[in-house]
Amino acid sequence: MTRADAHAWLRTRRPERPAALAARMTVLVDVVDGAALEEVPTMAEAMALIGVDLLARVAGSADPQAEGLALDLLAADAFVTYAFEAAAEDDVDVGPMVRRLLTEVG
Repeated sequence: MTRADAHAWLRTRRPERPAALAARMTVLVDVVDGAALEEVPTMAEAMALIGVDLLARVAGSADPQAEGLALDLLAADAFVTYAFEAAAEDDVDVGPMVRRLLTEVG
């Protein structure tokens, strides 16, 4: 999966995301590890990868009151939610993805 693929897929989501969330999610797609993103075979896995990466960064923040952290947490939630939406659209078995997400986040 490429960054361009992720951006294109996100632009098709309805209802549209609030502008601030959409803008933040665009930035986050651009900063996730591109090599890791290109290794995932499905949009579901791409969205999960970005969401988990972001959640790890939020959880590891030195300042839990840092400006923008709430928006990042909301974005992480949106990416994981979109992972399941993409899985449903592509008829992907979510079992392995759920186990991986629980392992990585837990």
